[in-house]
Amino acid sequence: MAGKYEKVDDSGLVSIEEEDNRADPDAEYTKVPQWKTVFTLFVLFISTVISMNLPIEAKEGRAACVILATAMLWMTEAVPLMITALLPAIMFPMVGIMDTKEVSAKYFNYVSMLMMGTFLVAESVEACGLHKRIALKILSLLGRGEALLMLGASLCTWILSMFMSNTATTAMMLPIVGSILQSLREINHSLGEDLLTVHFDKESPGDKDHSTTVDIIRADGSRPDSKGFKWFCKGLLLCVPYGASIGGIATLTGTPPNLVLKSIFEATFPGQKSVDYQTWFTVAFPLSLILVFAGWTLLCLIYARSSYWYLITGKFIWDKSGKNKEVQKWSYVNKAIRKEYKKLGGLRFPEILLLLMLLLLIFLWLFRKLEGFDGWAEVHAKAIGNMKENGQYKIYLKDAWVVITLGLFLFIIPAENPFRGILKFKPPPGGKRFTRVKRLLDLETVMKKTPWDVLFILGGGYAIAAGCKDSGLSAWIGEQFSFLHNSPHVVIALVVSSFVAVLTEFASNTASTTLLLPVLVSLSQAITVHPLYLMMTGTLSASLAFCLPSATGPNALVFAYPEIKVIDMIRTGLVMNFVCVLLTVAATSTWVYTMLDLSEYPCWADPNDNITCTFTP
Repeated sequence: MAGKYEKVDDSGLVSIEEEDNRADPDAEYTKVPQWKTVFTLFVLFISTVISMNLPIEAKEGRAACVILATAMLWMTEAVPLMITALLPAIMFPMVGIMDTKEVSAKYFNYVSMLMMGTFLVAESVEACGLHKRIALKILSLLGRGEALLMLGASLCTWILSMFMSNTATTAMMLPIVGSILQSLREINHSLGEDLLTVHFDKESPGDKDHSTTVDIIRADGSRPDSKGFKWFCKGLLLCVPYGASIGGIATLTGTPPNLVLKSIFEATFPGQKSVDYQTWFTVAFPLSLILVFAGWTLLCLIYARSSYWYLITGKFIWDKSGKNKEVQKWSYVNKAIRKEYKKLGGLRFPEILLLLMLLLLIFLWLFRKLEGFDGWAEVHAKAIGNMKENGQYKIYLKDAWVVITLGLFLFIIPAENPFRGILKFKPPPGGKRFTRVKRLLDLETVMKKTPWDVLFILGGGYAIAAGCKDSGLSAWIGEQFSFLHNSPHVVIALVVSSFVAVLTEFASNTASTTLLLPVLVSLSQAITVHPLYLMMTGTLSASLAFCLPSATGPNALVFAYPEIKVIDMIRTGLVMNFVCVLLTVAATSTWVYTMLDLSEYPCWADPNDNITCTFTP
């Protein structure tokens, strides 16, 4: 619809002009396949009709209809994931499971605050370029051979993905790895390692066989890579997405499925001790470290076998014969990496600040609560003096408070050193006393880069968990799994881990864990095993998506490189999945089982037990 506005020209005259507010006919809209629209409407219609026609007493069936509709839309991505996550907020009140006020309260809670604060820290690190400096520094130290370079790429991505989005880390690392491969390609040509050897058979009985080297140049001036170099390129590029997926396992905030576990556990068992940052790091970091070295070993054995054995056997220490050319080549590569690092210049003020804040964040998370003596949060609780009925002090400051507080200071602390140079209390002639300063983080960056969909999916998971419990669906599912009561728990964990690892290849890992964890809670109640045993197994396995390009953002990004084919990802990913599933189940059945004290089935997990459990936070 057209409106009117005033326009003032240079002469000061005011004229009235019409403003056309109609939609631009040339504007581009997001186009989706027609089947997605039809499928979405069909799912919504069928689930609504079925659930509304079930008797009001059959709340389990009504909740199941809502959850199945959500699952189908999540798996097919017929609608954006964050929009699908709103379906429980619409349908649970409509079918009589929860009222609007109850279900709406689930969508932004403590876990959402923890995730939001983590996003703020990660975005500030990315904005100042600290992550790139860390990556290039590690690569410059390890870029001295094929196996070492693959280790450097794996470790860089692994470390950064503990604190940043896996997709953002991969997007930053792949161009760096690509530039290193280009440098190595040029070095191979200068050393003649990409020349092809052509063998000529003898033409007559008196002639001798002979061979020669041929330099092939394409029409565009480029030269084809040798077979060995192409093979190594595949391995080095795959190190990046695999390291990103494994790195997210190490910390509670490393990947959304970890926080989905925390939110669903707290929704299902309110008031019971959940996993905090320190607990998760203690049990998951060793597994993540084992997995990243296991993945590096597998990739080296497939793509850089000779370099790997030359490294781990220590042969490089005494065997110097015939390696002068190899040493020279990797010396050039290392110089190229150092040259890229020098382009960053010295450590800048915002990088120093963010590095200190990141170290402070980790310190505060790890030492908030300690066994044997008081952590800083417990000292604060005693200073406040609010003691509960069980004689314990109530702890007010938790993990989310730490990261949100530091996130607040990111909007306050200037990104430029305010003390640089001589302090002047008076502005220079013609200058202003107050000037605009850039902060470590700004609102525009947050609005553009924050993955808001993850927060919605977390809220949807919390709502689904609460709906399963309130409707009695969790108890019903538990009864259906009662036949597994006498089965070995480690076998069930292996089946769960394998199923989740396969499912997450075809669906979002966040959506997969959101749907499966309430089922795993019911399964653990049916076989009387601690709920965290199967929940931890399933959640850790959700990060083991290595086969398909569509499985995760990191896989999709590396697939864009021409060196990587689908068959390469499937062939390597199957081996990675098999080994990592076995290691994950071994971890949850040994030290995770012991450190989290999962040997006994707690009374608070039994839905039929009316005993009041004592709980020490």
